[in-house]
This record gives sequence, structure tokens and C-alpha cells, in this order.
Amino acid sequence: MLDIAHPDRPGEASLSADILPIRALIEAEQRDFIDRQDEIKRAGYFCAYTPPELLNAAGLRHARLFKAGDAQIVSQGEHYTQSVFCDFSKSCIGAFDRNGGDPFYLAVDKLYNFHTCASMKRASEVIEQFVPTTLFNLPRMRNEAASRRYFREEILRFRDDAAALAGRPINDDDIHAQIVLFNQARRLLKKLSELRQRGNPPLTGLDFLELVRGYFYLPPERLITLYQPLYDRLSRTPDDGARPVRLMITGSIMADGDRRLVSLIEQEIGARVVAEDHCAGLRPFVHELSESGDPFAALANGYLDQAPCARMKPLEDSLSFPTCLAQDYAVDGILYVYLKFCACYGITRQAFVNHFQDQGIPVLELSSDYSQSDHGQIKTRVEAFIEILNERRHDVDLAAPAH
Repeated sequence: MLDIAHPDRPGEASLSADILPIRALIEAEQRDFIDRQDEIKRAGYFCAYTPPELLNAAGLRHARLFKAGDAQIVSQGEHYTQSVFCDFSKSCIGAFDRNGGDPFYLAVDKLYNFHTCASMKRASEVIEQFVPTTLFNLPRMRNEAASRRYFREEILRFRDDAAALAGRPINDDDIHAQIVLFNQARRLLKKLSELRQRGNPPLTGLDFLELVRGYFYLPPERLITLYQPLYDRLSRTPDDGARPVRLMITGSIMADGDRRLVSLIEQEIGARVVAEDHCAGLRPFVHELSESGDPFAALANGYLDQAPCARMKPLEDSLSFPTCLAQDYAVDGILYVYLKFCACYGITRQAFVNHFQDQGIPVLELSSDYSQSDHGQIKTRVEAFIEILNERRHDVDLAAPAH
């Protein structure tokens, strides 16, 4: 498939020709969000545990706020934080700073966040001086009945807040309709990802991250009309050509604007990212919500049942999803990638690395930030890792019986 660089983003990853129209729609949506040519309130949220079904049911314009990777925005955020905060949380704060922040963030009327880690909780508290902010609690013991009941109450509180922002009530039928709609979009994203299970996938890892980006910025009705024909077209692509080295990335968030690692892997080295166990990749789209019964229980259970991040307990649940991914997507190796000072993924990294090594899957651990100063070191380490994977594949091919 043809890769075409985006002229407005020098140095950023190029995308396949099939994906460029989706990028154009995302950017048009962002401009419209900023220009405010309508009277509709704008809501933003950080976490993938936030149910956009409620925001859509309220008739709000909304988007996930996960743009990061700009060292200048990080610097803005450092005026309000300590050095032990990760660069993503600093970016979230810096983007809301009225002096040099991000215009997209500055267009937000209300911010919603779920308490996932201490840094993001503190970020919400700081951001409240720039824009009204509501913080909800997210239970960590995801399998406990009490957690389900409590999270349902938080979802109800979220509904009431969103209704107040929109200036209109949200009824159960509206929420049910949105659950059905978002399920369709998630289902299509999962099917698109499964095309990467082929020996020579018709989608690159960069392409899939852009499709995920669309999910968090575009209305679900539009997503369905984009994803379905794309799937129909790509599913007819012959599965031929050389099999690339297949990698999975697991770990902390890979933000919109932080594509340099995937770009390095796919465009400079020639390997392929076929699966992601992070909250801006495949992880949020493998579980569907119930479309019957109490819609608030469906939201609470559905989001707690999604493939969990390392913040959730028990940790074994966070290990089972990437284990299945590694098998289903036939990965040759895993990159465990986390931001420096990430409280969740920095602490749990050894458990992840040991687990996959016990499974016989090579793992490379990478810690980074948004400074770009470590590019050369990361490139050297990734190249060496992929060379090892190529040698392993060669040894396996030699050991295979001749036909």
C-alpha cells in the first residue's frame, strides 16, 4: 500500500492512502471544534474509562484529550507540577494554560476525568483553575460486586453533570441508542485490527492508530460510514508478500502526537506493529457493552470489563489480555513502553516483562519522554532487538521439517 507523508506535519509518520481521508476529516472536526460556529457546549475527557455514550446522548460536542508529544507544552505544564510527574500529565496541564496552550483544549467548556493515578488526579485539580472540571472515582477492584454498584453511581453522577452542561435531560432510550451506536464503531475497529493477524497485514500500526484517533474525535455515526467501507476494501486485499517482523506494543498511553516509536519501527527499520495493549490502541475496543437492560449498569459493567490497564486489580487481568493478543496476532516480540515517572506502568513493568519471558516471547523494555533527546539510543536498541528476532525466525525456519 502507498504511503504518503502529510505535508502539514514535517517529521511525523506517514499514512497509507486509504487512511488519509480519515485524517482530513479529523482535522476538519478539530477546526470546527475550535471555531465554535455553533452554540453547542464542548466537553473534553482524558481517560479511556470515560463513557462517551453519555456525552453523545447529551448532545454535546466532545473529544478525548490525549494530544501530547510537544516538549513546549510539557514545559508549560512544568510551571504547575513537580519533576516526578510524567510528561503526559504535564502536557495535559500545559495544553490548558491560557498563555501558550493548545487551541483545541482551550475551546473546551468542561473537562471530565476519572481518577486513574495520582498525577492525573493532580492534573485535574490544577486544570480546574483554567476550565470547570469534574473528577469521578474509578474502582480499582474491577471484579467486585461493590465496585460495579459504586461505578454505576458514578455513571449516574456523570449523566447528571453532562445533562446540566447541555441544558437538557438525558433519558434512558437516548443512552441505549448510543450504546448500540458505539458498539458498532468498536466492533468495526476490532475487525479492522484483526486484518493485522494476516501474515502481511493490509494495515500498518500507524494506520490503526489513526483509526483509533478518529474514534476519539469523530461522531460515531460518521465513524461507521468510514470504517465499514474501509474494512470491505482492505479485507479483499491479497495476503501475499514477505512476512515482516511482527511486534506488539504494551504499556502506558501512546498519545496523539507521540508516534515516533511506531514510525521508527515501521518506516526506518521495516518491522510492523500488529497489536497494541495500551489505551490509545486496540485495548479499549475488544469488549462490547450490553444492549439490553439497565443502560447505567451496561456502562458500568462494560467499561470495567474492558481490557484493563495496569492501574486495575488484580494485575493478572492486565496480563491476560496482552497474552491473548500475542497469540492471536502471532507476534515475534513485545515492546514494553512506558513514560518516565509513570506510576502505573513503571511499577508493574517487571511483572509484565517476567510474564512474557516465561511465555517464551522476547521483550524489550523502553522508558521515554517527549524530549526527543533519546531518539538515537532508542533506535539503536530497537534495531538490535529486531535483529535478534530475525535471527530467531531464521533458526526456526532452519529447524522446520522440509516439505
